[in-house]
Amino acid sequence: MSNTMLSRIELAKRRCDIDDLVAIAEALQVSPLALLQDPGAT
Repeated sequence: MSNTMLSRIELAKRRCDIDDLVAIAEALQVSPLALLQDPGAT
């Protein structure tokens, strides 16, 4: 994923598709589910 694509997702100028979510999760070394969960969830 390019920096431009990531920036557009962050600025809500581009939709985050499932393949984008997986790429972001891999870069952060977390599961895609971790990105979708409420930060306060246990």
